[in-house]
Amino acid sequence: MARLYYERLSEESAGYLSVERSRRRAHVTMIALFDAGPLAAEGGGIDFARIRELVAMRLPELPRLRAKLRRVPLDGHPVWVDDPEFHLDYHLQQSSLPHPGTREQLCRTVARIAATRLDRSRPLWDFWLLEGLSGGRFALILKMHKALANLEGADLFRALLSPSPEPVSGSIGRFNPRPAPSPAELFREEVLKRWSPSRRLVSQSLGIVRHPRQAMNDLRMQARGMLQVMGYKLRPTSESPFDGELGPHRSLAIHQVDLEVVQRIRRSFGGSVHDGILTILCGALRRFLMGRHVHPVSVDLRAVTPILDADGRAARAWSIELPIWEEHARERHGLIRDQTRRIRFEGEVSSGEEITSGTEWNASRLFAIGVRAVKHLDAGSLAILEAPGTREPLYLDGARLEECYGIFPLRGTSGLAITVLSHAGKLFFAFNADSKLVPEVDRLGDAMDAEVEEVTALVAERGPALRAVGGGPG
Repeated sequence: MARLYYERLSEESAGYLSVERSRRRAHVTMIALFDAGPLAAEGGGIDFARIRELVAMRLPELPRLRAKLRRVPLDGHPVWVDDPEFHLDYHLQQSSLPHPGTREQLCRTVARIAATRLDRSRPLWDFWLLEGLSGGRFALILKMHKALANLEGADLFRALLSPSPEPVSGSIGRFNPRPAPSPAELFREEVLKRWSPSRRLVSQSLGIVRHPRQAMNDLRMQARGMLQVMGYKLRPTSESPFDGELGPHRSLAIHQVDLEVVQRIRRSFGGSVHDGILTILCGALRRFLMGRHVHPVSVDLRAVTPILDADGRAARAWSIELPIWEEHARERHGLIRDQTRRIRFEGEVSSGEEITSGTEWNASRLFAIGVRAVKHLDAGSLAILEAPGTREPLYLDGARLEECYGIFPLRGTSGLAITVLSHAGKLFFAFNADSKLVPEVDRLGDAMDAEVEEVTALVAERGPALRAVGGGPG
């Protein structure tokens, strides 16, 4: 008899399932824009059958994408089991924008796709092909639940993208689902055998031995939490113009900036790439609020930004005050740089200079790690997530990846979340907003253009610094 298979979800992953509501989604969404290249079909469309074939070829490498949820009887805790009725066509969708599709039409369509809930009776992911973009391009949109997104064997984009422009070859294997336990077997394994306190103590001890650094980080974070409870918490912020009760509707704006612009800021003002990105965003948010007749001096705003641990396995969310009241970009940068320099001294974090690295796509995993790290947002806080991509071009069966964006799900009372992905010398900003709390979010793109123009002129006038003050990790 074949061995029964199931896998218990961690407490964190199970928590994402329980907190999801009609106005609070628990999935992440990524957008990849491609030049059609060899995937162009007759009549101006995209070869959907070939994309389906490519996904089917990669599924044996991604066993998590063919697993669905089951609940332990009486206990109610979720577990993963192979879906014996898995059918790829229920997860691949095809749609088209009115030709030639504009970026505004793309954003409206993606916002609607990202706002809908994933079907809990099937594996928790969806993959969309959007045709009809201007210039003969197309978009792939991947939705994946946070309970699944951070797991090995679930990164579809990483499996599909290649540094080679050559066509992909391979075959489609047969799926043989592993038998799942019956309700009685699941109850016996998960309830009757897990009640022992000694078993739980041994399991925790083994976890500390196997991952000592992670255990020390957890203890350090718990200590910080205790200090906050005792009164050593950062000065609380007041509600910002981006706060309010979240509604069911979302709007999306996307924008891109040359990475070289941020590198010039780093060389001229010192600090890290991370500091330069926050400086540009801070100035753009200042301009956006002024356009809405909100004086920046009256606004107290913080960025909650995930910082990757040095081992690259997890991230921690750090709170950085955004000095949007400061009129001059150089002074804003200095205030941000001083805060991030203090953060670097508090713990082991990865280098913020490595905003792009290597030739292998890693942004999906880092994006998921970052989203999971931001567990709560207080009033006056915005989630700002940066995920590194690659320096070199990537291809989907010869179709070149041109742009990539991540959509951070809204939470708490914050009506705006920002993500920054990098690829091949570009930074790709995505602004996910509650359409009622933050109307006309597309104007943030205009504010970004104006801020980049001003900072570029300032950096050119100043010239490179003799030494990068505050540089290095961060």
